[in-house]
Amino acid sequence: MCQNSNGSFSCCDSKNFVQDQVCNTFTVAGDDVVGAEIIYATNANEVIYSSGFIKNTGNFPITVQFVKGADPINGTGGTIVRQSVVPIGGAFTFTISRFDTIRAFATGATPALPAAGEFCITPRYEIG
Repeated sequence: MCQNSNGSFSCCDSKNFVQDQVCNTFTVAGDDVVGAEIIYATNANEVIYSSGFIKNTGNFPITVQFVKGADPINGTGGTIVRQSVVPIGGAFTFTISRFDTIRAFATGATPALPAAGEFCITPRYEIG
């Protein structure tokens, strides 16, 4: 083990992070990736490390995509880092890095009958 007397690891560089937390409810009226809603976006140019959950409180399964390089205005494009489907009444927990946008859509959802959920994320940004 590479831990020294002050509790830090001698084989690893010490890092300082800033931590935030964002929690909110959301609705999703788009039923495919073209109509996806942005539920979280960051303008951080640095790598962020995040954990959190997405809970489905609506009537449609919600597809959630963590994306790197999506358009900051409409959320399209970019590279999907991770994707998950949150079933009706279900929840999805995550720990992830190297993304800048979270978008969601729900097959069958419409503006008149959108999908709904709760979202909470705790991003951590390295101070360098």
